[in-house]
Order: sequence, then structure tokens, then C-alpha cells
Amino acid sequence: MTIAPSVRGWCPGLHTPMEAADGWLVRIRPPLGRLSALQARQIAQAARRHGNGLIELTSRGNLQLRGLTPDSTRAFARDMHAAGLASADAATEARRGLLLSPLAGLDPHAAADAPAVIRALDAALATADTLCGLPAKFLIAVDCGGHIPAGTLRADIVVRACPTGWLVICGARGLPCTGARVPATVLALAHALAATGARSRPLRDAGLGRAAFAQSGLLADTVEIPAATGATPQLAGPLPGNAMGAVLPPGPIDAGMLEAVADWSETAGNGHVRIAPWRTIILEDCAAPPPVPGLIATPDDPRLRISACIGMHGCGCAPRDVIADAACLAPDLPPGVSLHVSGCTKGCAHPAPADITLVAGQDGYALCPHGRADDTPVDIGLSLAQIHPIVRGWSPRQGDASPQNGRTGPA
Repeated sequence: MTIAPSVRGWCPGLHTPMEAADGWLVRIRPPLGRLSALQARQIAQAARRHGNGLIELTSRGNLQLRGLTPDSTRAFARDMHAAGLASADAATEARRGLLLSPLAGLDPHAAADAPAVIRALDAALATADTLCGLPAKFLIAVDCGGHIPAGTLRADIVVRACPTGWLVICGARGLPCTGARVPATVLALAHALAATGARSRPLRDAGLGRAAFAQSGLLADTVEIPAATGATPQLAGPLPGNAMGAVLPPGPIDAGMLEAVADWSETAGNGHVRIAPWRTIILEDCAAPPPVPGLIATPDDPRLRISACIGMHGCGCAPRDVIADAACLAPDLPPGVSLHVSGCTKGCAHPAPADITLVAGQDGYALCPHGRADDTPVDIGLSLAQIHPIVRGWSPRQGDASPQNGRTGPA
């Protein structure tokens, strides 16, 4: 038997908490994706004071705290505003949901004007009082190139650096423009999308992007944009611009780990860190990885290719401790193979396909080769003992065939 997942259709925020099995969830969007060591410690302290001390990094580069109560969510929001980490106004905070290339301004091969473009866009969104009615989970990204390849960040509107300046992309169309024109162009598209009243998003329905450009009077100047690759960049270890990437293991971390990283950023860096959407914390002006047990600081660590949700300890939809099971399977994962261990068919930790996707059920795991958590499985009721040889024998060149050394046959 599988527990039916509850689909919310929206993401928690600082002013819009969401109830989970272990209490209420809140999220922080660090301004421009950057934290001082002091602010990181303030978040860790608040996680203990107002919640259960567990912190996660989300796919949008946000910090998610768990185990709060209705009263403590309000106290937490006040603390974050006082720390300079959030807007006091819920509407303003919601508009400033930017997904950013975390090496902007550090990577010498990235767009040089990226920091200025990001600041101008953030300021424009903060003051866009008439912008409302966008679909749930609507997202704007700034992709500045360099070590993190163009096309890596996926969003409803993507501002992407190109050899001649910038592209503002919505759906499958992109408008070439200067950095100075980016904020106005993004706002014009966002207003056009909001005016349609559509519940879907350009990330899911490319036709909405074309319609938004047309309504804004910009369609004639757009060009077709190929589909993005969405490949995960390598961010563990030394990075361009004298930065150091430390990747968190799958699942939540204790607040003490964030404090230890903050302390190291002052000892070995300039006292600032950046939050990346791939479970990564980037330390500025730092040449050595934080000596913190559990952190991933080498690019060959198999945990970099594993996704896992909170599991039964924080979600009523999950019947198993998927984080512990994922850690147990990590040593078996062959090079180049990705693994997603999901507590239910929603696949919150990794909505995209993985080489091996395991979906927890009351009687074991369902196996979805080269698929997503909501795909039709080729086998169900698998125990960990049965899964270990399947994972060990997997090849990244298998195509659509699953291994023969477990219970499964061809997919």
C-alpha cells in the first residue's frame, strides 16, 4: 500500500508557512543569494529557537527551516527581517523570488555586468507594486554563464548572458537586449503573464511565453531558443574566482553545520557565503574546504548524484526513512549514475528524471528506471537487500533496460 501524496501546488515562504508532519515549514530567500557569517549564525540560532533545528537547501536556492509552530513562524519572520534577510511585507517578499548564478561577480568567465543586472532587477521587482496574480511557483532566474553553463538555470523567465549582451527568455523565445533594458523587459513579460490569469507557467507551457512577448509588443524582435540542458554543474571543491564549494548531503542538516560553515568562512575566507540551488554553499575568497564532517567537498563523492526528500520524519506522505536508505545505497552507486530516493510519487526532491528512481511504499520500493517518481514503475515491493545489487550493476549506458541482477527485467 502507498500513502496518497498531498499536492499543495505552492511553495512555503517566510510569510506563507506550510504545515508538514514535523511542524510548519518556512523559507528564507537570502538577498541576492548571499549571507554574511553573522547572518548565517542568526539563521542557525533561529532554527533552534523557533523550530526543530533542521535546515534544508531547496532547488531554488532557498533555506528551508522545519518544525515551527504557527506562533513561532511569526516570531521567526520578525527575526529574519531584523537581520536584513527579508522584507517585512509579504507581497514584496514574494516578488523577489530570484534564482541566481551563485558565481556572479566571482567567476572571471561570467558576464562582467551580471552583479549590476541582478541588483537592478531585484530593485525593480521590489517596487513593482502592481505586479500580482502570477501562477504559484512562478520563478525568474539570472544565468550569467562561465563555470555554470548557460541553460543550467530553468525558470519561467530567464535572463541569460550571451556574447552580445543579454537574452530575456520566456518559453521558447528570447529577446536580445542590453543589461540596462533587462528589468523593464522582465517586468513587461511578468505583467503580461499575470494579465492572462493562466494557472500554468511558461516553464511548463512554452506557448505562454510567446503570448507574453506578443502582448508586450516584443514578439517581432525575439529569436527561438533551444531547449535548456539542465545539467547540474560541478560545485564541490575549488571554484573560479578563488571560491570554495561545499555541498550538503541529501536531506536536512543540523543548524550546527551551518554555524560551522559560517565560522570557517571567517577563518579561511572573507566572511561571506552564497547559497546555490544544488545543495551548495559557496565560500568567497576561500582556498580550503570547511573541515566539517558530512559536507561534500570533492567532485567524485557519489552523494552528489543522489536526491532524497525529508522522508517519514517530516512528511506524512512518506512511509520510509528515505534519507537513511539513500545514504545506505551511496557506496553502491556507480560513477556517472544518478539516484533519486523519493518518499512518494510527488518527487519533491527531484522532479526531473534520474537514472534510478526509487519510490517508497509501505511494502518496499517501486523502481522507475530512467524516470521520475510519478512514472509507471517496472517493479514494486523491493527491499533494500534487493536494491543493492540493482544499484551496483547499473550502467549509465543502459538506455531503457534495467539490470538483470535484481528482480527486474527490461523496462
